[in-house]
Amino acid sequence: MKQNLKVFVALTLSLACTQLVRAQNVGDEDVVVVSGYNPVLSDAVKETFEASTPKTDIKPEEQTYSIPIDFYQVEYQPVKVKPIRLPDAKPEELDLVFVKAGFGTQLTPIAEAYYNSKRSKKYQYGLYGKYISSNAQTEFQNYMDARAGGNAKFYFDDKYALPINAFFRTSTLYYYGIDSIADAGATEADLRQRFMRYGFDVDFHNIGDNPLNMDFGIKAGLKGIRDINGYGELNPFASAWGEKELENNSIAGADVSLEFFNYNGATTYQNSLVGVKPYYKMITDQYALVAGIETKVDKASNAFVLPDIQFNYDLIGDKFVFVAGWQGHLQVNNFYNLTEENPFILDTLTFVNTPINEIFAGLRGSTSGNFSFAAKGYQKLASDMPFYVNDSADIKRFDIVYSDATIWGGSLELSYFDSDRFRVTGSVNMFKFSELKSIDQAYHRPNLEWTISGMYRFNKKMQMTADVFGVNKSYALLPGDITEEIKGAVDLNISAMYVYSKYFNIFVNVNNIANYKYQRYYNYPSYGIQALAGLSFSF
Repeated sequence: MKQNLKVFVALTLSLACTQLVRAQNVGDEDVVVVSGYNPVLSDAVKETFEASTPKTDIKPEEQTYSIPIDFYQVEYQPVKVKPIRLPDAKPEELDLVFVKAGFGTQLTPIAEAYYNSKRSKKYQYGLYGKYISSNAQTEFQNYMDARAGGNAKFYFDDKYALPINAFFRTSTLYYYGIDSIADAGATEADLRQRFMRYGFDVDFHNIGDNPLNMDFGIKAGLKGIRDINGYGELNPFASAWGEKELENNSIAGADVSLEFFNYNGATTYQNSLVGVKPYYKMITDQYALVAGIETKVDKASNAFVLPDIQFNYDLIGDKFVFVAGWQGHLQVNNFYNLTEENPFILDTLTFVNTPINEIFAGLRGSTSGNFSFAAKGYQKLASDMPFYVNDSADIKRFDIVYSDATIWGGSLELSYFDSDRFRVTGSVNMFKFSELKSIDQAYHRPNLEWTISGMYRFNKKMQMTADVFGVNKSYALLPGDITEEIKGAVDLNISAMYVYSKYFNIFVNVNNIANYKYQRYYNYPSYGIQALAGLSFSF
């Protein structure tokens, strides 16, 4: 009984102390703590124990890292009229404003300007403008190119994005491709051509989770072109895509597209393309498979079936990978695209699209250091491929001949870099046209292309880059069924930049150092050597 009484008294005192402590936080009454509890370490009960790491037979997984390599690929597209291909100098890290201005031989002014908004969670935008012209005394080889455009991106609740892009470009050139313009008595007005290109697009896609639990995007826009004669083309387009992850970590999706083409020139042309492409993706630690098939139907109910099958298999981790595939795409040959490739074509044109199916197999890989490579062999089957031949009535203009072709080829790409000190990339593509049905040669198309690009940084202030490309000979078809050989070409361009301060740089470009007046199209030689120098500012 006494023992129970002691327990009762102890519990009562404990509850009272607890209420006293709680009362300190209630109301505005002042509470005075008379004495606190001061524990003494020596009063504690001492217990000894030994800690040990639990044993396990599970070994930690080996961690591997890989950086994807994007190879520097340049197809044979040397300059069409101007003698050099000026590199775009927009810096990778742009503050708010970047301005570049310079001057060079052949009385060549150059100017570029970019403006970017600050980063924002709701939107960001940018504007740009470019200008270059050459005003040499060489007969009718003067050239002008001016571009302007902008882009903006709006964000909604970190779930959706709305990018908007717009551009405008005007370029002036001359049809100078005959042996002696002066003897023909032509004036600049007789030979001048001007192209105005413009376009815009609006895109809406998700960037996070959404109620549909899938990824999707919708895009619509317009491209157009107009020349000095008032001939023009409009190309409105729209597309949508959606894909969803399945239970087995694979992805199923589909693309749909719609395009219209309306050309109003010396001849008229109207066409439309409707495309549907379902696809399936399976990606594992060992292999990746993408399988899809696109069907496009034009206004005349011609159907183009374009497979898209790609397979990657890791032979040695991700260091040595086997790649193979069967890819098809439809090359649209409209006024906009053809005049970009060859601005000297006739006004009376026939437009035929080119379906191309490529079957390929190869290897790609990288070392644990800074070296990577890719090699493949391929066969391309092209229907109605365009080839350019000199017009019999006007030799300085080019007509288009469409022909089926089989192309056998192989390519090799190499890349090596050493941190930020230097980098070297190169590629070579060798191929052969066979089974040409309508022509004897692949006119104006060489069958060997190679490029080498390098950069070396001497220090934080000085860096130099070099780009060189080469092609072998090709052939031109002249009136009277005469075949003329166009010699191969090598073009070497070197540029240097000195960083004077954080905001101020000095640049020098020397293009076509070998002073080789090569021809991309028959009787249209380029300028020789050209040098440019100037200043750039960023702030």
